[in-house]
Amino acid sequence: MYPHFLQFTMPKVGQAAVAVLLYFCFLDSPLLQPLQGWPLLYYLIPLAAVALLSWYSRDPLGSGMVAVGYYVALSCADWALRFAANRLGGTVLRVYHLVSLWGITPALLTIAVLVAAWFRARRLYVTTYHITTEKPLPGGHLRVVQLSDLHPNPRAALHRGRIPELREKLAALHADMLVFTGDVFDEFTPREEFDAFASFFAEPEAPLGKYFVFGNHDLFHHWQDPCYDRADLETAMAAAKVRVLEDVAVYAGQPPVRVVGRKDYMATDGRRAAAGELCRPDGTFTVWLDHEPRDLKAAAAAGADLILCGHTHGGQIWPGGVAGRMVNEMNYGRRQVGGAAAITSGGTGTWGYRLRTQGRTELVCVEVESVSPAAGSTKN
Repeated sequence: MYPHFLQFTMPKVGQAAVAVLLYFCFLDSPLLQPLQGWPLLYYLIPLAAVALLSWYSRDPLGSGMVAVGYYVALSCADWALRFAANRLGGTVLRVYHLVSLWGITPALLTIAVLVAAWFRARRLYVTTYHITTEKPLPGGHLRVVQLSDLHPNPRAALHRGRIPELREKLAALHADMLVFTGDVFDEFTPREEFDAFASFFAEPEAPLGKYFVFGNHDLFHHWQDPCYDRADLETAMAAAKVRVLEDVAVYAGQPPVRVVGRKDYMATDGRRAAAGELCRPDGTFTVWLDHEPRDLKAAAAAGADLILCGHTHGGQIWPGGVAGRMVNEMNYGRRQVGGAAAITSGGTGTWGYRLRTQGRTELVCVEVESVSPAAGSTKN
């Protein structure tokens, strides 16, 4: 479980602050100004509106909190613009009144953001990256397909009703290696979702194997008790022929490809094997799996050629990505770290709700080609 203060107290503090801001924004709304002569109505109507919106946003992990959060932010921005326009007057004030629509523009923009966020969360992309290496690969090439942060839940972007779409996209990619970089399930995954996805993971073919590393939500940092335990998850992965990797290196193919799977940093409070204990730089192409984009330089120094991470969701709800950059080495996309290509997925699902205002919901496909030293640098 998360600490009680973070899980229960902080959301309540945040909700109270949002309610206070919203109340004062309502009081200053042009729509309410004609009611100033009737103090009871002038003060009680916004109080009732705030109470209704507070009830709607009572779940700190619900879409209501996102909606009210954006509405408050836009209302505060509207208040600041109104304050400036009143001071400047003239044409600026007339333009403001035209654009603000008597104070309802924040509500209209909030609705537009939420509709766009719903569609954005549901759209499942395939993001393809191309890298080259001088190291030998089976058949001269390697196609690695990454699933990360599925968080299957009827309220989220990914649920068992979307398995046919996921199946079709995976089949079209013809993966040599399939990797799951954590948070495949979480504490909000119902048992029927768990069983459906566990069965689905057995379907895709991957000649060089299927591999999984734990994320912080699979077994560890929970907001409520999950419907499964470690034994259930390990049994499901074994039945699906997905190999669980915890601070271990394994080999597949000929010439061999090395796959290193890390224990989750948050789950172990950082007490996990050092990168250099898991492998050393040599002539073997190394795929490095770590749920969080951490210790990237250490992974590259240990011989990683391709580092695949998740966890961040690409921010999911703005400004989450801005805050994420303060604690994660990457938020999204590809970065060259020493001799390694580090890639952080935006997630194959969403957490908490079916909304996304930042990042993209995706499968990641990495095409690796083996080239001769004369053909160019080790990585492009």
